[in-house]
Amino acid sequence: MNYIKKNLFNFIIIIIGCVSALIINNKAEDILDISSNNIKTKPDNMFTKVKYIAMDDDGSPLYTVTGPEMKQFYKSESIEVSYPKILLFRKDKPPTKVISKFGSIAYKRKNIKLSGDVNMYFKEKLEEPFLKLNTEEIYIYLNEQLAVTDAKVYIKKNNSFLNGVGMKSSLMKGEFILFEETRGKHVE
Repeated sequence: MNYIKKNLFNFIIIIIGCVSALIINNKAEDILDISSNNIKTKPDNMFTKVKYIAMDDDGSPLYTVTGPEMKQFYKSESIEVSYPKILLFRKDKPPTKVISKFGSIAYKRKNIKLSGDVNMYFKEKLEEPFLKLNTEEIYIYLNEQLAVTDAKVYIKKNNSFLNGVGMKSSLMKGEFILFEETRGKHVE
């Protein structure tokens, strides 16, 4: 009889332990609630005070990226850079300068995503004044020479301005198309 009581007592302790483990595990998942967006992988290479130069197939520079800290991820073929300063080169035209707080560059696909107080300085000709574009996030597709955003955009050149929400820009042609809530003022 003692043998049965002892085994029954052990069996009840095991069941209580399993139920407790399941309850604690569920509570921990609710407390942690980790989004996969917050998980960062370890970079393959880290650099400080660096300048990266990307070339096209003919050996001409496509763009340069300068920043205080750069991380390279081999598997995703991407580079993350804090406070990037980028020069985008265009054939027979002045380079476009872009600065922001953070940049992610998919160097094999030739795409750049910039976020955090993005400022783009654009000139069609050397003797022209800069056109300054400000937004919070922008995607640059180098093969197509396009800059695209869904965020608010403010464009200023001399005393003229244009603002709105969402934009598509041809970097080769110097055209800027704003999608919504467009307002502006042109001063000659």
